[in-house]
Amino acid sequence: MNLFNRRDFVKSAGTLALLGTSAVGGIAGCASIGGVARPKVVVVGGGFGGATAAKYIAMWSDGKIDVTLVERDAQFVSCPMSNLVLGGSKSMADISVAYDGLNKYGIKRIKGEATGFDPDKKTLTLADGTALAYDRLILSPGIDFMLESLPGLAAASARSKVLAAWKAGPETSALRNQLLAMKDGGVYAIHIPKAPYRCPPGPYERACQVAWYFQQTKPKSKVIILDANEDVTSKKGLFTKAWNGQFKGFIEYRNNQEIQDVDAANNTLKMTFGEDFKADVLNVLPPMRAGNIATSNGLNNANKRWCSVDWLT
Repeated sequence: MNLFNRRDFVKSAGTLALLGTSAVGGIAGCASIGGVARPKVVVVGGGFGGATAAKYIAMWSDGKIDVTLVERDAQFVSCPMSNLVLGGSKSMADISVAYDGLNKYGIKRIKGEATGFDPDKKTLTLADGTALAYDRLILSPGIDFMLESLPGLAAASARSKVLAAWKAGPETSALRNQLLAMKDGGVYAIHIPKAPYRCPPGPYERACQVAWYFQQTKPKSKVIILDANEDVTSKKGLFTKAWNGQFKGFIEYRNNQEIQDVDAANNTLKMTFGEDFKADVLNVLPPMRAGNIATSNGLNNANKRWCSVDWLT
């Protein structure tokens, strides 16, 4: 497969149109090179998608496009690697990277929360009231949780006790601390929502990482996977082999485990069918959707939860 490169980028119709804007008289308020205003691209979200987009737009345009990245967090924390922190083989420092590496590409960084945008005026609004002008806007806001489906997790205090830890950062550390504090012989349970959700294999991988930790330090403890889906949603063969082999006796998988609500005070799940379920450490992944700025602006055009993707881009 041919890789998309700088030549392809410059040849693309959208890039030529954007660069062409600067060639015809410039854009009011834009930064300029040699007296010619540069078009502005604003990227919301500094995760894998947003940070990568910002980097390559700046790099492949040879600095001819003014790129600004808006990100709420001070540093990038890898979600895919965060399960290794729960297992104890990595630290938070190992999976965290400063955004300073983007400086060499001339990317401007703004630490803030994007709350809305006006496509007619081409402005992005931040939580502090700042308005950023743009010629092109890229949204890569990640996910948010559909907490309305689990009223028991509506309060921040409840979510600090029954953690999701599906956005790598402070909750990752908090969940790790809960596992460290759990007695040997205790039960860690993870509830998986019905698909689609972010990173289908992630919950099963997390169960394995926690089981590995238990094997090393708490051999009487157990992991229970409560899956709302009919079956393992990703890499079933790989995971069932591990559960029946390396982690035999440590992991129990239960399918069709839908929940109605969460009693955070008592670490208890209110099951749709059957009796309530209680665990020493309860890890609940609520149903998910695209990030707030996408859904609040009507971009969630796939199942009213997600943003459809144009694979040609």
